[in-house]
Amino acid sequence: MSTPLEPPQANERRSLGRLLFGIIDRPANTFKAVLARRNWTMWLVPLLILIAGLAIFSVINLPHAQELAREQAERQLASLPAEQAEMARTTMETTLSTPVMLATTIGFGSLVLLIGVLAQATFLYFSALIAGGDDMNFGSVFTMSSWTKLPQALNFLVQAGFVAFTRSAISYPGLSVLVGTGDLMTDARNPLFVLLGRIDLFWLWHLVLVVIGLAVVARISRGKALVLTVIYAALALGITVLPTLLFGSMMGG
Repeated sequence: MSTPLEPPQANERRSLGRLLFGIIDRPANTFKAVLARRNWTMWLVPLLILIAGLAIFSVINLPHAQELAREQAERQLASLPAEQAEMARTTMETTLSTPVMLATTIGFGSLVLLIGVLAQATFLYFSALIAGGDDMNFGSVFTMSSWTKLPQALNFLVQAGFVAFTRSAISYPGLSVLVGTGDLMTDARNPLFVLLGRIDLFWLWHLVLVVIGLAVVARISRGKALVLTVIYAALALGITVLPTLLFGSMMGG
């Protein structure tokens, strides 16, 4: 059953701030209002918010990330001859310096986020076409996908607040605490640890938004949208775990 729509004129008058808050309490109407504007800022603003959230978290978490990286590197260097270890340690100090590590973290992280939104939109677009989606184009699906990522931006801010308040890194994100051993090097090689670390309330909120947004943009039933979202979630988790399955034996030593 379709939900009542707000008048188009009312949707057009809604400010960007109201749209951002509307994704919480009225996501369906918010998606309709966003897609009705057909403006490039509608897909750019959520992406900028997402990257800003990543940047804030990266800055606050940087000292802890540097400490963990140094510990892992030292464990690797311990197996090398003294001369090679010293040369590698010099390179490591440059790589783990604050400017280089911060630029790398934000730059690479932003690229991964953008690729993730693009991949999500591509999968949902073609799968919705197969499922009988009507009156849609890739741009509208991409815009919808960028808005479904807003919970991740909030997640970055919550994590940044936690790190700042506790002055400690988040060792066990999501549900990974269920299988954590206390040894991060060992845990990082465990595919189940990596998979569970991806699952939290913000990720589930993201999936709910995908169901609602896909139903709106593709004009398909919520049931079809739910099935496609479950497939998308399974693929996303599989891609997250794949590097650990392939290279787990090379991590940590």
